[in-house]
Amino acid sequence: MTSQHPDHKRPAKNVGESTKSDWPRSFASKLIAARWALLAIGLVLFGVAYPAAKKIRFERSIAAMFPADDPAYLAYRELQEQFGGNAVVMLVYQDSELTADAGIERNRIMTEQVAAIPGVKGVLSPSVLNAAISKLQPLSLLNRAPTLFQRGNEIAEGLDELFSGYTHSSDHSHAAVVAILSPGYPPQTIEQLKEFTKSVQNAMHALAAERPDVAMPTKNRAVLVGEPVLVHDGFELIKKDGNQLAVTTVILLSLVVLLSLLDLRFVALSILLILWSTVLTQACMVWIGSSLSLVSTILTAIITVISVTAVLHLGVRFRNSQNRGHDKRSAATEAIALLVMPILWTCMTDAAGFAALSVSQILPIREFGIMIAISAVAVCLGILLFTPALMLLPNFRFHDQLDQQQKRFSRALRRRCIRLADVSIRSPRKCFAIAFAMAVIAVVGMGRAETETSFLNNFDSESSVVSAYQEVETEFGGAGVWDIILDSPAELNNSYLEQVRLLEQDLRAINIDGERLTKVLSLADADQVASRSTFSALLSPSSRLSAMSVVMPVFYDALLSQPEGNQRKLRIMLRSREQLDANTKTQLIKVVERVVRQHVDSQAWREVTNASNISSTRKETKPTAENGPRDIAPNRTGKVTGYYVIMADLINQLVHDQWRCFAISSTLILLLLWLATGNPRLAIVALVPNIMPVFLVLSLVGFTGGKINMGAAMIAAVSVGLSIDGSVHFLAGYQRTRRRNHTPQTSSRHAAGRTGVPMLLATVALMVGFGVMSTSDFVPTATFGSLVASTLAIGTVVNLTLLPAFVVWASPAQSEEMPAFQSR
Repeated sequence: MTSQHPDHKRPAKNVGESTKSDWPRSFASKLIAARWALLAIGLVLFGVAYPAAKKIRFERSIAAMFPADDPAYLAYRELQEQFGGNAVVMLVYQDSELTADAGIERNRIMTEQVAAIPGVKGVLSPSVLNAAISKLQPLSLLNRAPTLFQRGNEIAEGLDELFSGYTHSSDHSHAAVVAILSPGYPPQTIEQLKEFTKSVQNAMHALAAERPDVAMPTKNRAVLVGEPVLVHDGFELIKKDGNQLAVTTVILLSLVVLLSLLDLRFVALSILLILWSTVLTQACMVWIGSSLSLVSTILTAIITVISVTAVLHLGVRFRNSQNRGHDKRSAATEAIALLVMPILWTCMTDAAGFAALSVSQILPIREFGIMIAISAVAVCLGILLFTPALMLLPNFRFHDQLDQQQKRFSRALRRRCIRLADVSIRSPRKCFAIAFAMAVIAVVGMGRAETETSFLNNFDSESSVVSAYQEVETEFGGAGVWDIILDSPAELNNSYLEQVRLLEQDLRAINIDGERLTKVLSLADADQVASRSTFSALLSPSSRLSAMSVVMPVFYDALLSQPEGNQRKLRIMLRSREQLDANTKTQLIKVVERVVRQHVDSQAWREVTNASNISSTRKETKPTAENGPRDIAPNRTGKVTGYYVIMADLINQLVHDQWRCFAISSTLILLLLWLATGNPRLAIVALVPNIMPVFLVLSLVGFTGGKINMGAAMIAAVSVGLSIDGSVHFLAGYQRTRRRNHTPQTSSRHAAGRTGVPMLLATVALMVGFGVMSTSDFVPTATFGSLVASTLAIGTVVNLTLLPAFVVWASPAQSEEMPAFQSR
């Protein structure tokens, strides 16, 4: 087989793999001649970009993940604006003496300390409720106020039941200090609350040690939960992962380059490209007004794998040329001349794959796609600026025996790649049968995959965050927090509150396969409790609620907005289990939306909420054919929103966006391949084998019972953009050989031998880089890394087996005359 290799029929006058067009060699020679000027330009650009890159912001808000005009976001923003920010955290702790005076006193001290933390707007706790009881009913002749947990007192029993699941558990074993945070609270607020929680934990340990006679619980005595805490911990973990991934990926992939090439110049080139491209990309993000977000912390890791792939191809070409006796300058010229266009096209396909994410409705995904597209272009520019100078630097020589072993290893890999290609070329029917089987498996498996709708499940199941939420889920009847916003008259009356209670009754009756709303709470319930007092029963609802606004202002303001004209907004707070499967959670949200819609569309509701004003609002927002109605439309009188709802909407939107981004990515890459090869049939057969691994890996998620989370929802467009690199280099080598009038079979074998070694080495590098991500404690990052690594591994096998057969099948008998890789 070796005797038939095209290299042995190369005309003696050619240096390396010359082409009919002299411009690549001329361009490479000019780059070599101007290498020091190019290096200086690169360093100047780095100096300009570095100060700007240092200013890049890290956006921590979940709401920032939505476009400004998204209906779900608008409803959530209204909730925040109307009810004072809506940022609530709960300090939950166990206390076996909660119903005794000592337990209430401990809670009072904690409540005061939490209220004193900067950024805390107000607090609600059992001690606050206990102090409010005496103000909600006349003082007795003995002038003693009943305690919250005193039996026989209707007000106390009513508040106990009303706030069960919020300020304390139903069995009174757990208490909570609920902190309502000020709008725009600083990150230090969460840090101080976490520190205070640790001090409570330590105090509980000390109490247990001092009183061994009292049975004290031993697990999770004090935890801090809530959306602000979850977001804070999530982003801190992501930021930490991003730094660790950057360092680890650079080190591991540098070792891969060193072991593959035994050349320190290419290790230095890899590190310089990574650093330069990262800084330039971050500077560009600052200049265009973007920031880092939930998915942006893997920037350095992505840049690393793109850079190392290009460096490995350059290094293998450079080393092969030197092994054939060329001096350093000639070898560098040949490597650059042969690979300048393939590397350009691979960077463009990478950029196209990521740029396709820019059509996503999720703002951070859109910015992430733009950011990585910029980085791919930056890597390409960095190669032009730095490669000529670094390739001509003196090299440290390794031991000759080690060098010979590396050469033998490369030759062995090359022979195996040729054999694999030869087998596939000789068995085209088997290749098509394998491709068909992969497609069937992918279709079946993807149909079984479910969507992960819980943001909590983005954390490792053994983490403290998850264990804290599990305790709240168990003891407080569900950690899923969401809300309903209703129109209300400026002055609440009996008729209106009765309609609200009827709505709550319907909400409590919802049952989705055994899953219910675990808590439904509004001022209508609070008014009903307050009216149990003989004196309060004589007052109007507005008077009773006015008294409540004095004794419990935090609770009152959280459930009723300030009046605007003759209307205001009333809030119903809902609780449900956080960890529900995607189908049940989606159905629960839909049923709640339907119940609310039916209620607010009723005649009775319109009568108690100033129907004329509401109807006029509806006329202004009458749905049209172009803008159909949505349950959570901004101007609807009843809106279901909250953290629980928008997170479910976010994941569903991600999954929906994935296929749209994938279609656009595939189309862009197909057009680039067509432009690069000048042959639409070659472009199609190169793209198809790179699409199948994506579907196959996603199907494995379904077969193994996994769920499509934020990480899995991004891999389709991304993986195609990265895995196509090997196909681009294969097609470049194939067309070069075809232009020397070799048969498609011989050209395909030659391309597999030439590109197989750097393709395998690059795949190892990519798998190492993305495999590092799989160690992350943030589940979407780990999922993204492991799935992309698996996709690229399968893609390499496909490129070395199915692609040679497909290319031969798609090629005409005569040679192509003007391959775009070299002639454009």
